[in-house]
Amino acid sequence: APTRLGLYGLLLGLAGTETDAQLMREKIVEPADEFRLGIDGIMGGYLLLTGDKGLDVIDKEKLLNEEVPFSETYAAMQALRFMWTYGSGIEKPRLQQSMRILLARPELADLVIADLARWKDWTIIDRLMEIYNAEEYSIPSIKRAIVRYMLVAAKDKPEEGADDSHVAKAEGYLKTLRDNDPKTVQQAERFFYVN
Repeated sequence: APTRLGLYGLLLGLAGTETDAQLMREKIVEPADEFRLGIDGIMGGYLLLTGDKGLDVIDKEKLLNEEVPFSETYAAMQALRFMWTYGSGIEKPRLQQSMRILLARPELADLVIADLARWKDWTIIDRLMEIYNAEEYSIPSIKRAIVRYMLVAAKDKPEEGADDSHVAKAEGYLKTLRDNDPKTVQQAERFFYVN
């Protein structure tokens, strides 16, 4: 049943074989014009079975390919989130790298920025300031997501000896945003608390 495909995909990811991985790959890359139930679970299971090699396929077919429907790209994003929280076999920096691809898609940018802040990926801090005023990203939800990213980065407490340059940079960027766009900063800070 279509409603169970995602579950079956995850089960195959946990207990499947190379043949199952090939079957899931074929299902993932087949052209889709409409929403497919469970494709996120199939992608998650595929990543569990194949690791980095499978993630290369997801990058190429779903994240970099702007011709695929939004629902397919969003399903791939969900699979990345699943792997971050529950998966193994793919290093965290590699998952961050794939998520960063989606910054090029304004329709997903606010969600991507929130995930990367939660994942403590500070490599995009300068890029976010560049896109803050870019016309295609001039959407209130994206601007608020950028401000919240800066709030999280400014409050981050890296492990001893780890690079903490993002903290001062985020504080500086927050000051700039408060000076240039106080209304958006105020909206972003409202009901947003960082420990």
